[in-house]
Amino acid sequence: MSWLILIIAGFLEAGWLVGIQKSESFTHIPYVLLAIISMTLSLVLFAIAIKDIPITHAYLVWLAVGASSIAIINHYFFQQSLSIAQLFCLIIIALGVIGLKIAS
Repeated sequence: MSWLILIIAGFLEAGWLVGIQKSESFTHIPYVLLAIISMTLSLVLFAIAIKDIPITHAYLVWLAVGASSIAIINHYFFQQSLSIAQLFCLIIIALGVIGLKIAS
């Protein structure tokens, strides 16, 4: 269950990055609120997850899920390019996360 909580925390990390990006220097309050809520939930879930997962593994997974999520979100919703090489690297990151879970 801790791994699922950690992955959700990683997705929420992407949520606060989108909120900050769309807030346009904190001038659009709904996006500022999205950023604050996502950031808070992400950190709370991360704190819950590290009770059962070593912090080094948890931090790597949290960061990997967040970074991968934001890359995919930016590609599909904000028309930022995602090359084949970048997609390949995202797959490697996903395999690394799966490998950490299997090895734990």
